[in-house]
Parts: sequence; C-alpha cells; structure tokens
Amino acid sequence: MSIGLGGRGNPLALLIQAKRYRSLIYSLVHRDITMRFRQSAFSFLWLVLQPLFLLLVYSFVFQVVMRVRWQDAAFSNGNVPVGLILFTGLSVYTLLADALIRCPAIISSSTSYVKKVVFPLALLPMIVVFSALVLAAIALALVVLISIGFIGHVSMWTPLIIVPLLALACMALGIGWYMAALGVYFRDINQITPFLSTILLFTAPICYPKTMVPEQFGRLLRFNPLTIPVETIRAMIFGGDFSFNALGIYCLMAAVIMVTGYLFFQKLRVGFADVL
Repeated sequence: MSIGLGGRGNPLALLIQAKRYRSLIYSLVHRDITMRFRQSAFSFLWLVLQPLFLLLVYSFVFQVVMRVRWQDAAFSNGNVPVGLILFTGLSVYTLLADALIRCPAIISSSTSYVKKVVFPLALLPMIVVFSALVLAAIALALVVLISIGFIGHVSMWTPLIIVPLLALACMALGIGWYMAALGVYFRDINQITPFLSTILLFTAPICYPKTMVPEQFGRLLRFNPLTIPVETIRAMIFGGDFSFNALGIYCLMAAVIMVTGYLFFQKLRVGFADVL
C-alpha cells in the first residue's frame, strides 16, 4: 500500500504536503546528487568542476577551433564568448532533459516503495527535478561569475533568472509526473524519451540563435518548452530583449502543466501496485 503526495484530485494539498515532507525531500535530493559523485576523490567539488570543464571544452571547440560567431544582434559585438552562450542554453536544457529521461522509469525501478512501504510516490519525480534544478542553478551561477570576469558586467535583470528557471522546473515537474505515470503502464516510453529530448534540444534556440531560423519555422520554436526559458535567461544575463508578457504566459502554462501532471499521476497511481 502507498500514499500519494497530497490528496488524490486535490492539487492544493500538494503545496501543504510538500512543506510537510521538506526534510525527506532534502534528504532524497542530497542522496540523489551524492550518488552521482560517490567514491570520487573530489566529491561535491565536481558540482563546480564538471560544468567548468564542459564550459572550457565548449569554448575551445566552438571559439578557438571552429571560430563560430553567434549571429544575433544582442551578442554580435563579440563581448560574449560563444562557448558561454552555448553552455547557458545547455545548462537550462538539462533541467528538462533529466525529467524526460529519468522519470519514466522512476516508479518501475522503485517497486519496494510501491508495494512494501507507505511512501509518498509523487515525491519521486520531484526528487529528479529538484536535483536537476540544483545542478542547473550551480551551472548558471558559474555563468554569471565568468560573465562578470570576462565581460566585466552582467545585465541588471540577472537576479531575475530565478523566475524562468523555476517556471521551467514547474514545467519539468509536470512533465515528469506524466512520464512517471505513463512509464509504469507503457515501458516503451523509456526508449522514446531520449529521442524526444534530442528533438527538443535541436528545435530550441540553444545551439543557434533564433534569428537564423527561417520566418516560416520561427513560430514553431515557441511551442518548444525550452525556447522561452533559454532566450529569457540568456537575455537576463548577457543583455538583450526579452518579453515579460511571454514569460508571464509561460509561467501560467508551466503551472497548468504541473497541476494537470500531478492530477494525472494521482489518477493512475492507484493501479501501480497491480501492474508492478
């Protein structure tokens, strides 16, 4: 027997129960991150070293070897290193990618929580998303620090990057609940989500500026859940135009996806024990 996080069909209970289980959430997130670096000599230092090494690789390959220039008016003055622009987008992408790739198997790989103990199952996708959020936040903090060192300043809007980042986390959590519930009943979804994650990567302005996309396809980018967060966070750090209206609509959509994802998970949760 198991219990869900909050009452079934009551999304408001989610906030209440999340506060109730905050110690458990913290412990599980800490363990999830720790497991990534277990038995390593540098332990939690890898939280900084890993993104730093990736940033150095991106900078060397795209700036030194390929001599790529970012064809966007906001960054065309060359003050912003291309590697830093790419790394920022990829750091945001990993937050959603983790939810897509890890959540479909999160319930089926935790059968003891489903059958043998009383456990708030809705926590499991939350742990995945919160862990990814911590890693993304560390990577973006590194971007801000390096921007100050390289460019000499950051945008006045930089402190507000927490808004699109949390909005994407809510979107990722809602998608994670959908994927976790579907993954119990349809195991093939585990093979589909990595492919879907790759599609999202290359159909968002992460590895290229939006201005390079032909006009007839430009509007399609808006349907990608990564487009608004990536563009907004880059603009808030490096300077450039972004739309508060678009960000507000995205926040609203993220909240809708999160609530409906939670309701969907709670509705299908009752059959988990029978299937597993």
